[in-house]
Amino acid sequence: MGKRHIPGTWEAKLEGGTWKVVTENGKLIATIADSVDAEARAKLIAASPYMLEALKAVVELIGNEDLADNGELSGAAVSDMARSAIDVANES
Repeated sequence: MGKRHIPGTWEAKLEGGTWKVVTENGKLIATIADSVDAEARAKLIAASPYMLEALKAVVELIGNEDLADNGELSGAAVSDMARSAIDVANES
């Protein structure tokens, strides 16, 4: 099985009318088919490593506890979502 995720900074680049997501070393991560929202999709994919690190930091900060409820959101549900997203990223 391969790596669970490719670490480092990713970038969304427009090349010849096609959006591509590449690593800082130029390795191709994704090519986004031409569509109205291709740029947005490419930028979201490119932000994935940063978002994963942010979620890991949040989970490390809260530890085994859950975030507090704020009246609109369940802190436990948000905490579970963050932990689950990390697990999905680490699945192979």
